[in-house]
Amino acid sequence: MNVQVRLYGALRRYRPADAPGEAHTPFAAPLPPAATVDTLLAQLGIPDGLASAAAVNDEAVETDHPLSDGDRVSLFPHSAGG
Repeated sequence: MNVQVRLYGALRRYRPADAPGEAHTPFAAPLPPAATVDTLLAQLGIPDGLASAAAVNDEAVETDHPLSDGDRVSLFPHSAGG
């Protein structure tokens, strides 16, 4: 299956080097059947705890959320506060 991924902020450094487009544009990520957001995080090499929030098809989800072919996944880092 394939999902569309958009990385925000510091997570953009985990964008695959061969993904077409600019750092802020979504890219396709192939995943095995029964993949979750955690599966995607691991595949991209994002360390545990670095992504503070995830959304699938514009709805906030936990990282154990199952993914389906064609889902749009957004991953967000912790934000800095002052």
